[in-house]
Amino acid sequence: MSNDDDHSESLFSVLLSPCNLGFSGFDTLGKNPDFRFDYWHGVREALDEIGCCVHTARVPPFAGIQQRAEKLREYIEQTVPHGSELNLIGHSMGGLDCRYLVSHLKSPHFKVRSLTTLATPHRGSSFADYVMSDIVGKVRLEAFWKMMGIVGIERGAADNLTTYYLQNEFNPKTPDDPEVAYFSYGASFQPGYFSRFRFPWNVIMDREGPNDGLVSIKSAKWGTYVRTIPNADHMDLMNWVNALAWSRARFPWGDNAARQEEAPLFNAIELYLEISDMLYKNGL
Repeated sequence: MSNDDDHSESLFSVLLSPCNLGFSGFDTLGKNPDFRFDYWHGVREALDEIGCCVHTARVPPFAGIQQRAEKLREYIEQTVPHGSELNLIGHSMGGLDCRYLVSHLKSPHFKVRSLTTLATPHRGSSFADYVMSDIVGKVRLEAFWKMMGIVGIERGAADNLTTYYLQNEFNPKTPDDPEVAYFSYGASFQPGYFSRFRFPWNVIMDREGPNDGLVSIKSAKWGTYVRTIPNADHMDLMNWVNALAWSRARFPWGDNAARQEEAPLFNAIELYLEISDMLYKNGL
């Protein structure tokens, strides 16, 4: 981040849109400050410090892209002043919500200037294919979704993340807006034996190549591809690793001396500062 850039002098508004892909579309969980868990842990505070006006959205976690985008537009219209110009940052499925919003849900209340997506499956995730086809199976699919509906889980999110849906239905019907700047980042890592993403990483590696455990680099590319973030999995991009380490350090039990935190290989805060700097330098 350049010290010469004074974001506080600009009307630089950022909206952070969350993902699904196995995680709920929340912004903050819990009301107790000692045990509260933020989806964008530390990101909002870091952007606030450099003068950005930051908004964090909450969307239905298991809904389809269209329903999530409609809630996103509703949130924006209720939150930002009329005439606002926004830079959207979407993580994972949140990037697809934002794309739908930009293409299909234009609002007289606000204008989108840019969309930056982080590990968004623009061409689908082959792990979603694996779950839907290999595990559930086409024969059992309808029965599976009826069962999920009983507990309030809609079929939209999972269906909307398959490679077939994104490449053959969503993308052809969701053209980019020529007045909006599109940027994207991907991520990759090499999972260890006990990695939470070891299994999905292997599935995607066999079918698509390098990935972050849920989304391949190939699928993450959209608009101007900025770069691939090394040594980062899908959760690292939201700064969850640092959040979990921070929360664990506050617990009174256990041998804290034996839990010395190691320096992270990936600094999520620096990534979001990099994005804000890039947008600012592009006049956005």
